Amino acid sequence: MSDYSYQFKKEEVLVYLRKSRSDDVTMTVEEVLAKHESILGEWAVRNMGGAVPEANIYREVASGETIKDRPEIQKLLKAIESPAVSAVLVVEVQRLSRGDLEDCGRLIKLFWHTDTMIITPQKTYDLNNDYDRDMFERELKRGNEFLEYQKKIMNRGRLLSVSQGNYIGSVPPYGYEKTTIRDGKRKCPTLKIKEDEANIVRIIFDMYVNNNMGYKKIAEYLDKNGVTPPKGERWSPAAIKDILVNIHYIGKVRWNRRKTEIHVEDSQFISSRPRHDDYLIYDGRHEPIVSEKLFNAAAEKQGRNPRAKNSTQIRNPFAGLVYCQCGRAMTYRTYTKDGIIRSAPRLLCDNQSYCNTVSCTYPEFEILVCEVLKKSVEDFKIALAENNADECEMHKQLINSLKIKLEKVKAKELLQWEKYTAPDSFMPEHIFRKLNEQVTREKAELKKALANAYASAPTPEDYQEKIDRFTNALAALKDDSISCKEKNTLLKSCINRITYDRDKFYMPDGSVHKRKGGRINLEFDLRI
Repeated sequence: MSDYSYQFKKEEVLVYLRKSRSDDVTMTVEEVLAKHESILGEWAVRNMGGAVPEANIYREVASGETIKDRPEIQKLLKAIESPAVSAVLVVEVQRLSRGDLEDCGRLIKLFWHTDTMIITPQKTYDLNNDYDRDMFERELKRGNEFLEYQKKIMNRGRLLSVSQGNYIGSVPPYGYEKTTIRDGKRKCPTLKIKEDEANIVRIIFDMYVNNNMGYKKIAEYLDKNGVTPPKGERWSPAAIKDILVNIHYIGKVRWNRRKTEIHVEDSQFISSRPRHDDYLIYDGRHEPIVSEKLFNAAAEKQGRNPRAKNSTQIRNPFAGLVYCQCGRAMTYRTYTKDGIIRSAPRLLCDNQSYCNTVSCTYPEFEILVCEVLKKSVEDFKIALAENNADECEMHKQLINSLKIKLEKVKAKELLQWEKYTAPDSFMPEHIFRKLNEQVTREKAELKKALANAYASAPTPEDYQEKIDRFTNALAALKDDSISCKEKNTLLKSCINRITYDRDKFYMPDGSVHKRKGGRINLEFDLRI
């Protein structure tokens, strides 16, 4: 019998079931919940004369550590606000929460102020009783301590497993599938190549490195050729970028690339999992899909992004965009003495002593880039007047029309089969065969027409969007109130790379500047 004198009614008791890390790891969530439900059901029959109604049972399938990650406990805590609920029945107190002290405090307050008791097969807790409340708090804190200890042990185990080359992620990278191999008596989780997807990964690297195609162009190419993406209906530039930086494709495994971080905003704790550059890399047990040479070439190409620290402000709007004709990035240099600027900033190549490329002042470089942006806007305006939007819309209508016809033919085919196979059908077989041949032929012709329509579809160009984008970048470049970081972002939306080439240089007013040796040149070259 219960150690509490109050006699509970089964209609006023809620049951909460949840699998814990302390349960048998060989048992599924469903098996654990069924086992505990049986234990609590027996207790209910002995002490309340019958089982708790099904509507009062909350089965937690989610495996979150905190209350906010578990939807069923949230529903239960909402339900105990009703005066019709007098108690919650659980296998043990720690099933309610093994979260942090904030969760523990919330549970104590909710049960205490709603006069809801907590029943376990061993003891009933009445939080209006100081002794019971103290024991309840201790049980919750013990659960939190056990959780933290278990997390440390599991993290050490995961790190050891990764350091041995095992893949312990829940979702395999595109191009691989999860498998296990034997290492003595141990089963080691690793990856196995899916050749059809692996070929797509190789194509992506080849197009990016050797064909100089960007993320968006590669995504469009894959969609056009009917390649199924790992998620969603279409390839996204972000998915292409993730593949190009994934270290698994050269036979490596990584650890702690996305560590959970908690920060405070408006007195609220916000958790996030940002990507980190200081993650650990180990040799994996799986086979690589691309060579390290190709992978490093892709990484080097992506390295055009400015490597500014969080505490460092970008001073150069063209950071990560300007490269010398020798291949090295151009550097933005300022010249000061005693804190006073001596001359205009300059752009120069760090490899200048070998490539002999002459530097230029930032103002004259900016003028020439503005001229290029202006010319691009003018070209886009001309193209906009000759836009093929109408042609694209007509082609879209053609495709939709073919789709509708194909669906009607499929429905007709299905109807014919239903009529022929119906128990009371009197359709002769030769009539059915003739009708079926006709509808099959019609369906094949529509499929072929639809395939041709997709293949010949014109690519729409949004010239107005390009005009707006280039105009905004041009206006920002001339606006001193806009930060260099914002200018840099806008320029990168328009420009992929600027190649700088100059033997000698001239002043913005047109006057010739002579270098040592007397060599003279009146212009420099930018390829954008």
